[in-house]
Amino acid sequence: MQRTLLIVVLILATVFAFGQKKMNYKSNLSAVSFVDQNIPEQLLQNSDQIETPRRKLPAQSDNSKDIIIREIGESANGFSVLGARQYLWVNQEINSVCFTHRMASTPGSGYVGYDYSIDGGESFTNNIQVYDPSQNEGYNARYPQGGIYNPAGNTDPANAVFGYFAPTLDGSSGSGSWGGYAFGTHMFTGSQAPTIYSTTSGDEYVQDVPDTYSISSQGLAIAADVMEPDFIYSDEMIITKGHFNPETGDFDMERDLVEFPAGGEDINGELARVPDVKVAFSPDGSIGYIAYLSNNGENDDESIGCYYPILYKTVDDGETWDGPYNVELGGDDGIPAILEFLSDDIIAAMFEAPVPDRDEIPFTTAFELDLSVDNSGNPHLIFNVGVGNQEWSFFSSYSGSIGCQGCVAMVHLHSTDFGDTWLGDTLCTVKTFRGLFPYEGGNPISVDNRPYVASTFDGTKMFFSWIDTDIFGIEENTSPDIFCIGYDVENNTYSEKKNVTFFSPATWEAYMASGSNYVFDNEDGSYTIPFVYQEISPVNLLEPAQFMYIDNFILTDEDLSFTTGIAEPVEKTYNLSTCFPNPCINTTKLNLHLENPASVNYSITTLLGQTVWNGQQRNLAMGDHTLIMDVSDLKTGVYLYSVIINDEVQTGKMLVK
Repeated sequence: MQRTLLIVVLILATVFAFGQKKMNYKSNLSAVSFVDQNIPEQLLQNSDQIETPRRKLPAQSDNSKDIIIREIGESANGFSVLGARQYLWVNQEINSVCFTHRMASTPGSGYVGYDYSIDGGESFTNNIQVYDPSQNEGYNARYPQGGIYNPAGNTDPANAVFGYFAPTLDGSSGSGSWGGYAFGTHMFTGSQAPTIYSTTSGDEYVQDVPDTYSISSQGLAIAADVMEPDFIYSDEMIITKGHFNPETGDFDMERDLVEFPAGGEDINGELARVPDVKVAFSPDGSIGYIAYLSNNGENDDESIGCYYPILYKTVDDGETWDGPYNVELGGDDGIPAILEFLSDDIIAAMFEAPVPDRDEIPFTTAFELDLSVDNSGNPHLIFNVGVGNQEWSFFSSYSGSIGCQGCVAMVHLHSTDFGDTWLGDTLCTVKTFRGLFPYEGGNPISVDNRPYVASTFDGTKMFFSWIDTDIFGIEENTSPDIFCIGYDVENNTYSEKKNVTFFSPATWEAYMASGSNYVFDNEDGSYTIPFVYQEISPVNLLEPAQFMYIDNFILTDEDLSFTTGIAEPVEKTYNLSTCFPNPCINTTKLNLHLENPASVNYSITTLLGQTVWNGQQRNLAMGDHTLIMDVSDLKTGVYLYSVIINDEVQTGKMLVK
């Protein structure tokens, strides 16, 4: 019924669109601050839900874009996948995919399960239970995240491991029902019982709801949670991480407090908070980043009162973090694509005279971002950006509700020098920003554009996605489609913007869609980008949710060459491989290709920075070279190697046996 009405609206819009007058306005709206997902007490406990009849699809349902939609697991209500977290995971090596979620009313919404496919998403085994509240003093779980660890060289899904991480309602945080974590593993296709571990808040740790969870190719599982006692950011995050232990079949998880300062002011003039955090590692697992949205007071004056991305980098599996690497959105050092995305007409409508120059406009992110790391170890970000601080408050709840399509952009920012400098492109301006979804007995839940970035397993291609309601006359993001743009990292080229779900059964109903961490590389110059959305009642989130897997959305290398990025990447003058063999005995090697002659120095250090081996500094001619490192005198353990090419430093990790 809803789709039929929207089709009528769309037809009428086509007839009357050319008769619409331009709307000019001045903004007097308050800037939107980070909205907490405070779920009422009635939703924080298990309760039997009455199953209502739902529209059912056949096992395969093709539309004009050839996507295939499949039913997978279910949840007791529509609250399972709030926030753009890591729910969907692909592993190319074993042709497998999994989706993590809360479970249906039987056994209960406080349980955690996952759905998996071992044939590239063509068929699924659904609702595999991994967390049981009765095994953790009855504490229900919420917002679970999960992924796959596949041991190096393995091609059998039965030897892979599913890992999960979820906050629990043990009430130990001192500020509501939150406070616990639950985590564990399950053999990916096995029938044995999953493992369940838990931690609780205390004097040192105030645990809440982690925004991110990831598993590196080297078997490091890591989650990050913002420390906000009394809802004030403490400049620290709880990092829970551990390597996979093949003897126990689990990740050896430990907690630590790591300082990631904010210290600046948010868009309301209050101490900056951290509305979102993401963690990701390079394809080889050697370089990782934590990216978060906040304000640490270190950017230009135009950033006062605004949120912007801040990154920290690790080359030792999160033992130490180097940073901050700040992203300047506006000001003299701002990203050109951000400075230029607003039209002159919109700027004139936004500000009272005198209209500011573009480098005087304060730009702020919204409250979600996503992060991926490419094949060179460089970070890529996707997020919304708009205008707003205490004086100029324009980042409204609904970008379309005041006649301002074009005032909020979806952007891709990336670095070619490990975060020191940043390049960026505007992917598009969004039609709507936020949708509100009601439920019985509580205030509506807000859902924004949910930005995601996925990559190929080798990190050479990126795929950016988000949800938007691009319908004439609809001013809230309540009837969303999924949109996607592909990106070729090495050629700095993009695809066109694609509407993934239009003219499919998901048209205008791709609610709370989630993107994956990786995509399937089909080895024929094409890439299959999976998504999951949920069928819900948009007028009552308490009704059961059916998760739907989108298969067969494909982009090709030809698609990804449609347009070139505005900011060209810095031309590379060398190419350095990772060390091989790794693990190593006696010696290990690096292949180096130089476009120009260069001074090269390389060494090996411990994780604490103590130099244990030095290579001879050499002046090398242009061409191909092999750098040999002698590890015969080193004890068994993990080391770092550094290669200095002229003044540029490249760092990697090696295991000496």
